[in-house]
Order: sequence, then C-alpha cells, then structure tokens
Amino acid sequence: KEKKSDIQQIPTMAYSGANDIHTEEVYFKGEEGLVKVYALDRQAMIDFYVDLEKANKSLGMCFVPCCAPCMCCYNAQCLRPNVRDKVNATHVALTQDGIKFVVDRHKKGCRMDCEDQGRVSKTVAFGKITDADMEEPAGKSGPCCCMVPNTLTVVQVDTASSGGTYVNEHGQTITQHELSIAGLVDPHGFKADVWAMIRGDGVGGVGVREPVAAQPVMERGGGKSIMERMDELTAMRDKGYVTEKEFEEKRKVILASA
Repeated sequence: KEKKSDIQQIPTMAYSGANDIHTEEVYFKGEEGLVKVYALDRQAMIDFYVDLEKANKSLGMCFVPCCAPCMCCYNAQCLRPNVRDKVNATHVALTQDGIKFVVDRHKKGCRMDCEDQGRVSKTVAFGKITDADMEEPAGKSGPCCCMVPNTLTVVQVDTASSGGTYVNEHGQTITQHELSIAGLVDPHGFKADVWAMIRGDGVGGVGVREPVAAQPVMERGGGKSIMERMDELTAMRDKGYVTEKEFEEKRKVILASA
C-alpha cells in the first residue's frame, strides 16, 4: 500500500502506475517532433534514492551530532516525499532533435512553497552524441560505513564536451557525463533507439533521415591532426555510424588534406 501511494501522490499529474507508458504519452502530448516516450521504474528509483539519502544523512548525524534532532525530523517527515516527488517529476523521451530529459516542478527541502524546485528541461542533440552506453547495477553507493546496494541500470550519454572527472563528498572519482538516466524500464531498448536515431534509421518509422553523426570528422577536423581524425573516423565505423564505403571515402578525404 505504501509503495502504491508513492506513485499516486504526485503534485503535477495523476499517475496510475509506476511504469505507465500512457501517462508518459499524456505528459509529452503536444511535444514538437515527439518520436517515443519511455517508462521509468519509479518505485525502484524511490526505494533506492530514499535508502541512499538516509545513509548520507546518517553519516552527517555522526559528524554533526547537534544537528541530529533536525535530521531525524527531516528523515521522518520530508525525505521520502521529496524523493518521491522528484522521481515522479522525471520524464524521458526521444524527439526528432535528440534526447529530451525533464524534471518537472517539485517540492524539496522542508517542502515549503518558497523552496520549490522549478522545471528543468534538457535536450541532447543526436548530432552531438559521441557515446551512449549502459552501466549495469553492481557494487554499492554511499558512505563507507553504511553503503547501499546499487539496484538501478544507468544509461550514460556523452558528447565531445563531456568526460571530465571530479571527486565527490565521499572521495570517489566520478566521470562527468552529458546526461545520466537511471531507472528506465527498458534501458536496452532506449539505447538501441538512440543509436537508431543517430544512424538515421528512425524509431517506429519516425525520424528516418541521413545519419546525423556522419558529420563530426569533417566539421571538427580543422583543429585536429590527421591521426586524431583517422581515429575518430575508425571509431565511427566500428560503432556503425558510417558504412565501409563511407569510411573509405572519408579516409581518402582526410589523407588528401595532409
């Protein structure tokens, strides 16, 4: 009963189930160039993020004991509703332009109106995507004293500008991705659809066009060495961006530019 209520108590719209595709279609109704929407396993996301945040808060109480009463109150009254609202406000779709990732307006903090988080929307263009891969759940996350098992598959999307690293509050080195999408019901299908759109094959007959990723080697080649451009071209061929015939044609152009 508690898990069912996590999905239904949503401020922006009424969900009928954790993995309801129809609800996502309603949410993205009217979206220009919409290709396909994707369901999220919201209950699994809520359970994981609640456990992870509880672990982080527990560590904070150990280091700052004077804040323990406030943190206990937050954990009891606000933690789960905040996680629930953010997860339920998350939506993913493919448009003809790229991957559309939205986190709608939701409550946070002490759940006062002045603390509301506004809607955040991001579109990653297919022409800028250099990689899209999956990270299967393994190991644990959180502080070393109370780690939480990873249960969500994460699709990592990268562009030429992503790939940097930083050290988080737990001393872990984290790779920065252009977009990280956790909790998709069908991550394998989503990844396949992204590559299909990049190749120009389309999804369900929508989005069929010339491959959008066949341009980068020529467009960005001016500031790169011949070897770097050849490495890029080879990687594109290996990933299916270009055919063998296109590979040979572009290889000749690169070598001729030397």
